Amino acid sequence: MIPGRAGWLLALWPVLALAQAPGWETRVVELAPALRACLATRPGGMVVAAWEGERGLTMARLLLPGGAREDCLAHPNGMLVERRAPVAEADRRPDEALRAFMPERRCVDAWRVVDGAGRELGWLAYPGCG
Repeated sequence: MIPGRAGWLLALWPVLALAQAPGWETRVVELAPALRACLATRPGGMVVAAWEGERGLTMARLLLPGGAREDCLAHPNGMLVERRAPVAEADRRPDEALRAFMPERRCVDAWRVVDGAGRELGWLAYPGCG
């Protein structure tokens, strides 16, 4: 057993490494049309995780005002949301607490997401932003 602060740092290392590991946000420009479609009718919501869903569609986990979560299945071009489903409190993804995509800037340390032409697509921050 390693005593003191060094022991705590070693115990937290896996969590710290996960927090720094790149995730879905590395593809946020590509995913943005679907993410924006999912958020279009959910004011104040944010995407806290995204992954490839069935048939090549985009699945987004939304965190809604008040703390409820919802899964949204949308076409990658953002033209159609196929399905929405509530997420049980116990059904959490490990990457949900790390990053968040939102259509508007809500905190000063959010990162602007732009496409290749420089058009603003949204903002990346942490789920506590907002």
